[in-house]
Amino acid sequence: MSEHRIGFGTGFEERQPVVLLLDTSASMGRPAEHPRIDELNDALTRWFGEVRTQERLRTRVEVCLLTFDSAVRVHDPGPGRLVPVEEAGTDRLFVPVDGMHPPTLRAGGLTRLTDAVETALGLARSRYRSLQRQRVPVRRPFLWVLTDGAPSDAQGRPLDAAALAGTAKRVREGEENGEWVFQVIGVHGADLPMLRVLAPKATSPLENLDFGRILDLLFQSTDDSSPDQDADLIHQQVDDRAARLARMDRLERGLR
Repeated sequence: MSEHRIGFGTGFEERQPVVLLLDTSASMGRPAEHPRIDELNDALTRWFGEVRTQERLRTRVEVCLLTFDSAVRVHDPGPGRLVPVEEAGTDRLFVPVDGMHPPTLRAGGLTRLTDAVETALGLARSRYRSLQRQRVPVRRPFLWVLTDGAPSDAQGRPLDAAALAGTAKRVREGEENGEWVFQVIGVHGADLPMLRVLAPKATSPLENLDFGRILDLLFQSTDDSSPDQDADLIHQQVDDRAARLARMDRLERGLR
């Protein structure tokens, strides 16, 4: 797909690839009377609808949306549905942020987080190199994980620290080499100690924050970072911002 057709005009604007990794495992279908997956669907639709008013995001950020449960899928904007990653070309999976029309997500299955992360690293690296070959100015990709669970294997058994070590090493090496920035947001009872094995300096707990405000946090952090900023400094800024949001949320709930 040409650069013009994906919505960036001449194709010479600076690009900021972002990969959103969204947990759609069975736990996101709880509680039965108000499933979290419904909250996430509403927040995604509303947020991407509102982003058209944010000039800097609209002209620079391109998004790839990936989900993980018992399988890992990516949103293919052509047919407008989630597909296995091998069924769509990498470049076509990244679309301008105001052109993203997220599919309706459904909850079910396991939490194959490490598979999702490995897939996302490959997509981010491939897209970054593709834009470089096209001589399009590009910033290192941001990868954002949103999960309410704990990583599991193909049989649903929780993964231990040793099983996460290889993926964690690749994440960290990529950050040190300036290939990407990787951040995990743990919500609604996520296994934070295990997530911190994967991303020890980049796991933020946002237990009670609504998904719309989390999306604001993620994209504001993406927008505010400088191209040569150290990843650890970005992680600290995200943590500080997340802590402020959590305090504000507690205060607002206390005033109701």
